[in-house]
Amino acid sequence: MKIHEFGEHNRVNILMIHGAFMSWEMFRPAIDILAGNYHIYAAALPGHDLTTREEFISVEGSAARIGLTLVRDGLRRIDLLYGLGMGGGIALRILADNDLPVERAVIDAGIMPNAGAGLFAGFIRAMKDTGKKSRAALAAAYPYSPADIDRMYTVMQRMSDEAVRKVYGAEGNYSLPEEFPALPESIEYWYGEKEERSRQKDIEYIKKHIPAAAVRKLAGMGHGEYAVSCPTQFAADVVRRMM
Repeated sequence: MKIHEFGEHNRVNILMIHGAFMSWEMFRPAIDILAGNYHIYAAALPGHDLTTREEFISVEGSAARIGLTLVRDGLRRIDLLYGLGMGGGIALRILADNDLPVERAVIDAGIMPNAGAGLFAGFIRAMKDTGKKSRAALAAAYPYSPADIDRMYTVMQRMSDEAVRKVYGAEGNYSLPEEFPALPESIEYWYGEKEERSRQKDIEYIKKHIPAAAVRKLAGMGHGEYAVSCPTQFAADVVRRMM
């Protein structure tokens, strides 16, 4: 697994984890803004990295590899942990593993264990069946630019049908403890207004199992649209949380 780095090492850090069938490069506009003030780590999840032949295994395995890689490279804490979609689940597993202290966390439309899987299943099956064959199907499903849709389409084309099934199977199918060994001083769960219905079970899970998390609805946004398509606004929001 590759973790790309931007910005100076002596600065406060941010770890960003992308979602299923996405590319870390979809965060690049936001990264370019944030790297002026922070050191950015952008994980390229196995199976989603066009420069390697690794396949995705699990949420738990991805979280462990990210944590161990950062510890091995000398990182002692994560100042802000951001995960989108499946990356939100991976971020929560990083919190559960507790290999690195985390000061702040944002879980953006993360799919909780067994909570959102049923609602998300039909969409993922459609992506498996049509997304690999049709760029237009991805463009209809995601509120992203043509360049970002191209990135997703390329990622999916690279994956075997079995790899796509593994990613699909990981959505909402991972474990979290009843009680976390430690939680950040600030933790938020974000979701887009346009995906509110499909995130209801996930929001209920967060309120029940992580009551300290603040739940925030992003007005007018679809899945991941804030971070991917509104980088200036997203980056300014992140900066406010770092103060």
